[in-house]
Amino acid sequence: MASSNPTDAINSYITDMLALEEHIDKAIKSQLDDLKDYPDVTGELKTVQRSVQHHVSDLRDLSKRRKASGAADAVKRAGSNVLGMAAGAVDMVRNEGLPKNLRDDYTAFNLAAIGYVMLNTTALALGDQEVADLGSQHFRDYTRAVLTLDRIIPTAVVRFLQNEGLPARQDVVTQVGKTLAEGWRQAPEQVPGPQTAASSSSGASRL
Repeated sequence: MASSNPTDAINSYITDMLALEEHIDKAIKSQLDDLKDYPDVTGELKTVQRSVQHHVSDLRDLSKRRKASGAADAVKRAGSNVLGMAAGAVDMVRNEGLPKNLRDDYTAFNLAAIGYVMLNTTALALGDQEVADLGSQHFRDYTRAVLTLDRIIPTAVVRFLQNEGLPARQDVVTQVGKTLAEGWRQAPEQVPGPQTAASSSSGASRL
């Protein structure tokens, strides 16, 4: 929600992220029960879950210290908006097999990552370094989580196909891993930096 008050503007992003993090935590807990037959995968998800739970604790403490009025109600309102958007893309608390569970995690983690980019940007723009630092750290946690899923999803897909009785080749996992690594290496070269993008946008607006 737009606000002319810098504190309220930042608080709205904090409550949005708290609502999303609580949803992700709940979803991972459900998946850990569903995927107990895949201890290697659940081990990775437990590591991510610990980060998520730290995020929830950090955001709750931050809300209290900022003495945001009606913080609990704000989180509920934010939850209905943020989680409505998330549910439109994925329903993480469902059991459709290992690969699709991990795909939904990938979607949610990226949603959280860009949410923290927005929190970090808003806090920096409005001169709140504490919140900016928190947004930056949580963003980095999610980039690691996304890279973890990049590593385990191909193996999970092949295993699922094999369990379904399909003649899936295990050796393709190495090839997929190389494709992913190459894609991530090329990304910084192909995506313009903020200044370049802003200049391009300004130039386009003059056409």
